[in-house]
Amino acid sequence: MHFNSIRLMLALAACSLLFFGCGKTIDPRVTTGDMFVTVYSSDGFGGAAKNVNVFTKPQSIQGVTDEFGSVLLKGIQPGSYEVFANQSGVGSGKSVGTVRKDSLTNVLVYIVKGVSTGITPEIKLVLPALPATFAEGESIPFSADVEDQDTSPGDITVKWESSIDGLFHTSSPDQNGNVAFSKALSKGLHLITVTATDKDKYTATITFQLATNAPKAVKLVSAVKQGANVALTWNKYTAADFKTYEVYRSEEQNSSNVTLVGSAANSNTLTMTDSLAPFLPQAYYFVRVVTTEGLFSNSNSLKVDNPAGSVFFFTPFDVVMHPTRNKLYMVDNGAGKLRLIDIDSFTEVASTSLQGTAGNIDVADNSFGMEVYVPSSDGWIYIYDAEKLTLKKSISTGLSTPCVVTNGHGYIAASVRPSPWWEQPVRTYSRATGINIDGNGDFEGDRLRFVPGQEKIISISTSVSPIDMEYFELTSKGAISLHMDDTQHGSYPLDPNIFRISPTGDYVVTGSEGAVYLATRSMEYKGLIQRGSLAFSDFAFSEDGKTIYAATQNRKSIQIARYPQLTRDNEILLRGTPKFIFYRNGNLISVSMIEDQVSRFGIEVVKAKK
Repeated sequence: MHFNSIRLMLALAACSLLFFGCGKTIDPRVTTGDMFVTVYSSDGFGGAAKNVNVFTKPQSIQGVTDEFGSVLLKGIQPGSYEVFANQSGVGSGKSVGTVRKDSLTNVLVYIVKGVSTGITPEIKLVLPALPATFAEGESIPFSADVEDQDTSPGDITVKWESSIDGLFHTSSPDQNGNVAFSKALSKGLHLITVTATDKDKYTATITFQLATNAPKAVKLVSAVKQGANVALTWNKYTAADFKTYEVYRSEEQNSSNVTLVGSAANSNTLTMTDSLAPFLPQAYYFVRVVTTEGLFSNSNSLKVDNPAGSVFFFTPFDVVMHPTRNKLYMVDNGAGKLRLIDIDSFTEVASTSLQGTAGNIDVADNSFGMEVYVPSSDGWIYIYDAEKLTLKKSISTGLSTPCVVTNGHGYIAASVRPSPWWEQPVRTYSRATGINIDGNGDFEGDRLRFVPGQEKIISISTSVSPIDMEYFELTSKGAISLHMDDTQHGSYPLDPNIFRISPTGDYVVTGSEGAVYLATRSMEYKGLIQRGSLAFSDFAFSEDGKTIYAATQNRKSIQIARYPQLTRDNEILLRGTPKFIFYRNGNLISVSMIEDQVSRFGIEVVKAKK
């Protein structure tokens, strides 16, 4: 037999022995092994983690996980390795694996949020903002922050590559760790890969998509405050593939968290008003052009400071409106101040320190000029000039006084807390002399309101259960000529803190349920405003009293109801949650709480719907 044939037979026999004896054919020429790494996020509960940088210590082969959260590292020298996974901006994880020659080792790594390996560079993309869409030929801003604990910025190399254009930029970060440049790319959908390599040859990689087939962006020319609204103007998109303009708002510049303000399907529409601008220190606006192919491009962004008006940082205990001017008087018991707010400018124009703890206030002209009447727990009613908030006079009640009202007829009515509590808890005082005129009533500390245009008072109790309603008739000099208690005695909802009387003097609305009573000596219960699951916080009325505007506690809105039907058929959406509302000259003024924080509020002025 030929010698070469004998060698072949011996080789085949050896291979057969290896195969059947060991169960695997080992190629003696292979001196390395492979490692299959699978990465999971959030300790295994978040699923497979893609685009994660995987590397070993001692250093060997590096890779990036695919959409299944796995990567195959091939050609690793045999030995034991620490296996790291680093998910940029999220966290990292570590495991251990042993590589044997001509074999495959499986390794699982779980990402722990907020943990950094400190071995590879960290890349944080700054620009372009994602999703990244640009027009062909447009200069695209690129920027990334790169950090490495063991390598200075000058010794790090950062490469930017495109799936279409290939490598298009290489540089080191500046002394602050930032890489920034601009570049126009070819038309198409690019997969951009950013790779940072440190002095030890460890690398980190991030990828993102970038489109350069978008329409040419329009320019946002202006974003201007108009009261509590923001008026926007932009130039026209002239190409034939126009579909819509979309106007967006965000809290931060280049943020991916945006709110759609509105859209327009006519290319000649070049203006829009944001009528629900938020109560924020600032907002950013941009216009997006969308084509018939579904492609889009964003305009420049413009910043607007305090788009909805000023934000106030205190809790108003009580608020009343000037009878004829756009001014609000607010009791801030937290700071012990009376504050005057100008509605037109959304600014505080005056304030003064208060004595004791202030109660429910009123404003009127009792022939001494416009004044603010502030009752106090220290037994006084303080009278302030309505323009400057300077103290003009004090009237002693000698008792804690939680509420004062006046109809501008020369006298003041106040609820006090006598001992015993039934000893004339409702009293009247002369504005001119401060002398007590009369007293009556059943319960201490009632919330009082004058029936508009009449010498009548409706009160709701604060100190007894069930809550009670009372009715008073007075003479033009402030003497109490009639006092009556309601006959319901708590059978229907009453709330002294949510309590208004219609401007026509016909009816009372009270409580979060919207209970309606006649504003007469009968105090007859008429029913509830239709409300579904809503709860009311305050009420205002049209001039004729036929429309009830009901502020809501659990929705940023003012509901519109009809009297006497008590049906609800429309609403006005607000920026915040209304606490106090007022009607004037076809507008509604709302003192609105912001983000459910009672210590932050803003003032909204909206058109009152009929």
